[in-house]
Amino acid sequence: MRVLLPAVVLFALLLFVGTVLKGGRLYCEEPAIDLHLPSEDAISKDQPARSWKDDDQIWRFRYAPTGTEGRAGIPYWIFRVMPRIFADKLGGRGYAWFGFHDDDQSYYTHRAGDSADGKSFKMPRGTVLVDTDFEVPLFHFKLVLKRVALNCSACHRGEVMVGSKRVLVDGMPNGVADLQGFKRFFQRQIEDDAFNAPRVLQEIDAVLAEEGKPALTARDRDAYQAIVWIMKKLSSDNAGKWMDARPENGPGRIDPFNAVKFEVLKVPDDGTAATLDFPSLWNQRKEIRQWHHYDGNTEDSSARNYGSVVGVGGMSVTIHKQSVDQVGNWIDGLEPPDWPFGAQRGDVAKGQAIFDKMCFGCHGRYDPKTRTVVKSDGYQEPHPNVGTDPERYKAFPAQAAALLNDFGERRQLWPAGAFRGAQDGYISGPLDGLWARAPYLHNGSVPTLDDLLRPPSERPKRFCRGSNEYDPVKVGFVSKLDGCARPMMVYDTALKGNSNAGHAFVPASASDRENLIAYLRSL
Repeated sequence: MRVLLPAVVLFALLLFVGTVLKGGRLYCEEPAIDLHLPSEDAISKDQPARSWKDDDQIWRFRYAPTGTEGRAGIPYWIFRVMPRIFADKLGGRGYAWFGFHDDDQSYYTHRAGDSADGKSFKMPRGTVLVDTDFEVPLFHFKLVLKRVALNCSACHRGEVMVGSKRVLVDGMPNGVADLQGFKRFFQRQIEDDAFNAPRVLQEIDAVLAEEGKPALTARDRDAYQAIVWIMKKLSSDNAGKWMDARPENGPGRIDPFNAVKFEVLKVPDDGTAATLDFPSLWNQRKEIRQWHHYDGNTEDSSARNYGSVVGVGGMSVTIHKQSVDQVGNWIDGLEPPDWPFGAQRGDVAKGQAIFDKMCFGCHGRYDPKTRTVVKSDGYQEPHPNVGTDPERYKAFPAQAAALLNDFGERRQLWPAGAFRGAQDGYISGPLDGLWARAPYLHNGSVPTLDDLLRPPSERPKRFCRGSNEYDPVKVGFVSKLDGCARPMMVYDTALKGNSNAGHAFVPASASDRENLIAYLRSL
């Protein structure tokens, strides 16, 4: 989805030389490349459900752009018509095929892009509509062409059914969204012969007619012919082809560091399959989490925040630093979600005693009342003997860390040495909000806590993931294979990077397991 990048950068540089530098003077006003396309005016506006301010950090987390549009933004009208052109590839369900569900109405009665009657189209949760801002030292310019991009909430605003109600939870992994499938759809279909300028123009005009809006003008048609040509040209660089040689990520998972290695740093393919579950984003402050990411590769918040944006399409000149910083500060203090399913079986006090004997040495003990952690000597230290799948830490050796450090330092994103190579294991951090972090282990290979606390040989070898239906007894999402269809997928633990082995810490009896689960639910 590297859309419009080289052409836009070239155009912007020409604008800088020809317009901003006049008579040797640097003009202070923000220059803009405005294509003056009437079709931009046909894009519906957000309909607020309540007022908000720029310092509203919840709004910023859910709806503000982060800069992923730099390499991964899709022009709005292209985004609108792709499901029409390739309806057969999406089962006729549009972007819901990838688990891109509707937003709630806490901030907007309609999301940007809705038609006047609110029935024709809705922007999926986790997507934003944004003009592209480029920032370089002493200079800032904007490309005025609406593009659709992902923001923080695409990965980190989860959903769960509580009774008959769908509840969205900030900071919870979005276990229903298949970001890899979404990305590969655009990469593959842009190369398809059916994606051509005449067909694109025809479908845009059809959408505009259905919504009672004027047809494309000559200027629009010329611009979109060029846009289609540029998109096809950029798709030929095969930047995402490395994914074809690896198992499918599926919903709720991503391989961000290999994406950075192969697509940004241009490291030769090392064959690793480092797919991870989306992590939770609460209690990120240093007092609770000194090291970030599953393998503890950084303790620097700028590396954590900006590196995440780069991993899903951001560029150093497009990252919205102020907004990303504000969201980063907010997640440092965000509280984990409370258990929403009422009383369950088990004795919490007995479970805590079992936890102290069996789990405290690695994880410490999180206190949900004080939001503090009692740490043990082993807390937040790598554990190479746990026996979980090694692909993630194999994928980020010291050499990769050095390249990423150089990349960020040169672009003033993070300081020298911000990243360290993986330490031959994974961080055993606190277990706050554990119920909302299912499936379990770093790669999401175990569907429920009940499964995790059994011998690895008894854990499901194949299960369905991507459901929002929750099992409050086993503590995890329902994973039965019957009816496992898109956007869900069958997870196969025999595939590379998908192992559910290791972490073989098993309570002595069924009652001990029940009590330990009761305690873990309460965190």
